[in-house]
Amino acid sequence: HKNMHTEIRDLVKQANAKLIGHFRYYGITDNLQRIKAFRYVVRRNLFKILNRRSQKKSLNWDGFAKIEERFPLAKARIYVNIYG
Repeated sequence: HKNMHTEIRDLVKQANAKLIGHFRYYGITDNLQRIKAFRYVVRRNLFKILNRRSQKKSLNWDGFAKIEERFPLAKARIYVNIYG
């Protein structure tokens, strides 16, 4: 897979660009739960990608939380209020 050797900083930067694009497109009133669910799936997949980088299980959720502190994923938010 092409992202297996990408730096974590660059991987998170790419993920954030895609997340923000998704949030801007789908981030309308009453859709916060769905875009939060999408972010959750992206976060879980990023964990899987990072955990497959070596032949042993190298990363647990505590370690991933430390990575997230340093390279945070974009938060889901509403960009368009259709009521006003």
